[in-house]
Amino acid sequence: MMEHGTRRRLHRLSTADGHFCVAAVDHRDSMLAEFPESATPADLTAFKAAVITALQSHASAVMIEPEYSFPHLTDDRTVPPSMGVICALEAQGYRIDVTRGDPSIANRLMDGWSARLLLESGADAAKLLILYRPDDDEVTAAQDNLVRSVVESCAKLQLPVLVEPVPYDLADDADRADVVVRSVERLASFGPMILKVPYPGAGACQLVDEAAGDLPWALLSWGVTFETFRQQLTEACEAGASGFMVGRALWREAVEPETRDEVLAGTVVERFEELSTIAAKGTPWFERLGSPADDWPWAKK
Repeated sequence: MMEHGTRRRLHRLSTADGHFCVAAVDHRDSMLAEFPESATPADLTAFKAAVITALQSHASAVMIEPEYSFPHLTDDRTVPPSMGVICALEAQGYRIDVTRGDPSIANRLMDGWSARLLLESGADAAKLLILYRPDDDEVTAAQDNLVRSVVESCAKLQLPVLVEPVPYDLADDADRADVVVRSVERLASFGPMILKVPYPGAGACQLVDEAAGDLPWALLSWGVTFETFRQQLTEACEAGASGFMVGRALWREAVEPETRDEVLAGTVVERFEELSTIAAKGTPWFERLGSPADDWPWAKK
């Protein structure tokens, strides 16, 4: 049973109907890859701010990180008080060159950063990305210990936590579906969390929904094109997903500074509204988590 504080923060992250419509600009290495080599930290911060500003009245929440965007973009009201804030905990971003048995895959938290500091800085939820294969004995134990530790610390703070298991070294589509589904099933047993899940492949979203049990899950775009993600999200929400958390599929074309304002105001907003319409057909997160506890100690009987 989720605590009252956790549930209240989840309401801040979602639409009134309980769907996650989240713009993700917490990228680091994968965002740098979209920019020229001459891009500076200030360039990335300015881009993140521009995306957030364009979606101020559209996104239920934004996903950001401490290196380029948090808490200064919340403090200067680029992120309006009405928009929920999810902030990254992990030090690493996406890495696409990893293979099984590589101990450097094991994630770690940013130095000097924690769930408590994240909460005290004003975020509504934490996000933990982990590179994950349930069958990689060399690193799975370390990743599992990290997830358990983060879930436990966030639960004590009544802070929602989104866990994002990113598969690697995939052999084929069947391997992808198997890894994603088994990852969700394994991680769901570690405690209360929201699962941020990559598309598992055609026909496998229902298996993800079953593996998640009572936990809500949302689909991430994982660098695909918008057209592909729109199709994937439709299938995911029909299977029971509670929304989306979209990054490059949304804003990739806005990287070019000469056309940025036009693309953000037109293409990006239109895409986000289309995805939000699809998400509205998914399962509200509060239907999965059940009713809040009724043992309020100060309530008049």
